Amino acid sequence: MRYLVTNQSRIISDDTPFQLATIADLREYFKEHEFIGLDTETNGFSPYTKSLLLVQVGDEHNQFAIDDTVDIRELKDFFENPQYTFILHNAKFDLKFFFHRRIVIKHVFDTFLAEKLLWLGYPGGMHSLALKHCCEHYLGVSLDKTIRGNIIYEGASDAVIVYGCRDVEYLIPLMKAQLKALEEKDLLRAIKLENMFVVVLAYIEYCGVKLDVDKWKVKMDKDLKVFTDAIEALDNWVIENCGEKYVEKCVQQDLFNPTSTGPKCKVNWSSPKQVIELFEELGFNLWTRDKKTKEMKKSVEAKIIKPQKDVSPIAELYLTYKGCEKTCSTYGQNFIDNVNPISGRLHTNFSQLMDTGRLSSGGGEDKDIGKPMVNLQNLPNDAETRACFVAEPGNLWISADYKGQESVLIANIANDKAMIEEFLHGSGDMHSLVAKAIFPEEIDCSVAEIKEKFPLLRKKAKGPEFCFNYGGNDSTLVATYGFEPEVATMIYNNYMNQFSGVAEYQSWCRKEVMRVGYIEHCPEYGHKAFIYDYDQLMKEKATMSEPGFWDKYKLLKAQDPKHPSVEMVKHFFRRKADSEKQSINYRIQARGAICFKRFSIMFFQWLWKNDLLFKVKYCIPVHDEANIEAPAEIAEEVANKLVECMRKAGLLFCKTVPLDADVVIGDHWIH
Repeated sequence: MRYLVTNQSRIISDDTPFQLATIADLREYFKEHEFIGLDTETNGFSPYTKSLLLVQVGDEHNQFAIDDTVDIRELKDFFENPQYTFILHNAKFDLKFFFHRRIVIKHVFDTFLAEKLLWLGYPGGMHSLALKHCCEHYLGVSLDKTIRGNIIYEGASDAVIVYGCRDVEYLIPLMKAQLKALEEKDLLRAIKLENMFVVVLAYIEYCGVKLDVDKWKVKMDKDLKVFTDAIEALDNWVIENCGEKYVEKCVQQDLFNPTSTGPKCKVNWSSPKQVIELFEELGFNLWTRDKKTKEMKKSVEAKIIKPQKDVSPIAELYLTYKGCEKTCSTYGQNFIDNVNPISGRLHTNFSQLMDTGRLSSGGGEDKDIGKPMVNLQNLPNDAETRACFVAEPGNLWISADYKGQESVLIANIANDKAMIEEFLHGSGDMHSLVAKAIFPEEIDCSVAEIKEKFPLLRKKAKGPEFCFNYGGNDSTLVATYGFEPEVATMIYNNYMNQFSGVAEYQSWCRKEVMRVGYIEHCPEYGHKAFIYDYDQLMKEKATMSEPGFWDKYKLLKAQDPKHPSVEMVKHFFRRKADSEKQSINYRIQARGAICFKRFSIMFFQWLWKNDLLFKVKYCIPVHDEANIEAPAEIAEEVANKLVECMRKAGLLFCKTVPLDADVVIGDHWIH
């Protein structure tokens, strides 16, 4: 049965698809419940500028729609009752509207996140995560979503009330069906963690961050000047080094042109077609494989040009230009446009579960303002940019980040003796340790002395260190950093010989993913990124194992390089290589993400228990870093608790080498 809880007079007839009820009726019905379906209808996406039109709670038997004539804060104790677990689909959205009314719902089950976990690793679009699809998939129920677009105009009409009630009617049965699927894939621990963290993530989005708009505008002006200078430098190089094809001759003064002009560069640097033509003539190899289509194409992206800096001096100028172009387009007016007119803060979107388990930021459009949402996780780390993100008057900014999180995780997970020895009994300078390992002939001092005596080699070692730790090899080193092939091979062999624990661990990762068909992020929680085409890969492997296959393949490859059998072999080994690299990469990044989620949950719970929510704001999460805003008088206490939570979270994976954290307090983002 459907019920409407309202303070307005409403005529109910035999044709009305619901009955009237009171808050007391609602409380009475749910007093013995453990699980309650929950959903909201709003007229927009921001809790600061848009209204909460309807709140629906219910189970498969009865649903209650509460309209906006009822102050939902009257049910604060109901929603915060630890007896209840509220079932929502995409809980983050709804929780922010409750936060705005200072209602903190701590116990939730998010059917959207459950579905995401069950299909982690599959390409976007292969399996819909929408509530409508989930109900069809698990329950055989079709939800009519056509009325959704009319809610903003109709308000709490009869049709909208029925629509809202239908959404909560199936949430509990959906959760039960998903729990069975989660149990079959050993994902119950994973969904428990994600359900706890989604409350924190909703709070992060709700808090937002204060942007000093005046400072940002000054930064924008400087960025534009640097961008203009970069274009001028490119133009001048072409004028000085290229022929008439790319340079317009000097135009002399005459009757129709009263001022003389110098030669001009014809190349439009924002046109890939024109730049490709020039760079190919200069000797650059611009072929690369398109990630989506897997077809070969020409590109002048920075990652293609960077390894070829020795081809021509224009490469360095072009890379500077590309960096400036990205800065101006990505970190400009769009940030100002995203400042909320009511909160005065910048709010964006965070996706909770990438294939690695990490967060991502931005993407998509803020439909309330019709602007793209900004990414707060990839901001440049220069002091001028970071100084634009500030604490409110009376508050201080707290930045805390893990010390060398990735290296510490690798040392513990791979149980690498050389790394562990350096962390426990050396200086803990992993960059220097790697430099000594891969450049043994150049470096003739102790690890502790390398930073001072061989700073350039130490800097040069950072690329190979990052590359190898995440599953890259000598070929990756050539493609990414421009090393000569024989040098890259020597560096790779030196690295793996020195760090035998890492080599052994990575070998296991490569074998394991092709054995089971998924990448288990960590055994402690069981998150898995599934190899979406694993069954197909196993069929291809079986075909290639058939007697005589490789003899036939050699003939076909010579006669018809596009033959299905030839393409099958290419597909198998490309997907195998991708999956093996991901198997190494994901397990490290995922553990870092779980550390982040664990300490964020601990910290949030401490804030709640000490009545500090909405006083202490969680502003920007950046993988291994938390940025908090707190009243000045308690900033030190908050900072100490944050670091305590971070250390405690790290103990799950880092039992041999502890994972520590640094913290800085100021009036802006200092890290």
